Amino acid sequence: MKKLILLLFITPLFVFAQNNPNSEYWQLNRWDAKDGMAMEFESAVAKKTKKFNNTPETAILTFQIVTGPDSGKYMRVVGPKSADFFDQGVSGSSEYAYWVKNVMPHVKDQMGNIRTARIKDLSYNWDNAEAPKKYVKFTTYRFKSENSRDWFLYMRRDAKLKRAHGYSGIRGVFYSVSGTQWEIHVVEPYDSHGTGLGSYKTEDFKYEEEYNKMFGWRAVDNDRIEAGHARRDYGGQVVETLEFRPDMSTSIE
Repeated sequence: MKKLILLLFITPLFVFAQNNPNSEYWQLNRWDAKDGMAMEFESAVAKKTKKFNNTPETAILTFQIVTGPDSGKYMRVVGPKSADFFDQGVSGSSEYAYWVKNVMPHVKDQMGNIRTARIKDLSYNWDNAEAPKKYVKFTTYRFKSENSRDWFLYMRRDAKLKRAHGYSGIRGVFYSVSGTQWEIHVVEPYDSHGTGLGSYKTEDFKYEEEYNKMFGWRAVDNDRIEAGHARRDYGGQVVETLEFRPDMSTSIE
């Protein structure tokens, strides 16, 4: 793992991913229904998913985007997958033909496939076998290339602190491998807006104080400032709320 951390600092992540067959890959795309045809689109997607995506191997999750510039659109997610998954062709399959015939007539726009890989040491409490939560905080980061390492340092330290103090929240961190400009997705599932993303074992936990104890005097302030500087000035951080749509997703008993 230490070798991996060092490699993340000195090698572009997309290069590393494409040469690492052991990475955990996820694919996502966004769909927009034609005006006035949202119900028809949802029904067609639900029928297609039930017909073709009814096993763990073929599973697909669907989320509706409820905040941000893409609110009202849908995100479809496939994963986790190995690199071999992408050797499979789709254009000639019966599944693809069904989608084109039954779903595409209701589609206004598709934002294309994006392939990502999870950065495991920046993630915590992530369990691929766990059922999806009701909501997801989905944050996209884009960086100034010269100092993105500062953001990774803060996120790595943040994850270490939260693991050490029993934080209950869930976080998955993913970087784009193909299909978009280089970016990071931070995925934080949760079940209730009222209870939030998670909590610590002790009610009086003081994040800043414990961070400085673990990493040094004023480390939290310095790390947050440098992590902020790493983001692009425009469009460097976009936060969206997603809502899980079980009716349009694989249901596995």
